[in-house]
Amino acid sequence: MDLWITEFMNKLDRKKSQILFGGHAAKDKNLNMEDVDNVVKTVQIGKVDEEKSTQEKKRICFKNYFDKQRQTYFVIAEYYPDFIKIVTVNKRKGKY
Repeated sequence: MDLWITEFMNKLDRKKSQILFGGHAAKDKNLNMEDVDNVVKTVQIGKVDEEKSTQEKKRICFKNYFDKQRQTYFVIAEYYPDFIKIVTVNKRKGKY
């Protein structure tokens, strides 16, 4: 894992910290309650996708596959000192 990603993730425990939705993720993505739960779980336990993470904007991409829905969630998040903010969410059918 890249050093800058490890540095950000060590600042805040993603399993215990507060996770908030940004304007784009909350309004434009039309997420239902199940999607919201899956997005939060993706940030808490998902794998880091280094290819989609950007150091310039300090954004980390997490991905997680949910077998029940047969969908993979890609969540782009920004780390702040007190919380994690979800910038955008992408859902895809199948495992990636």
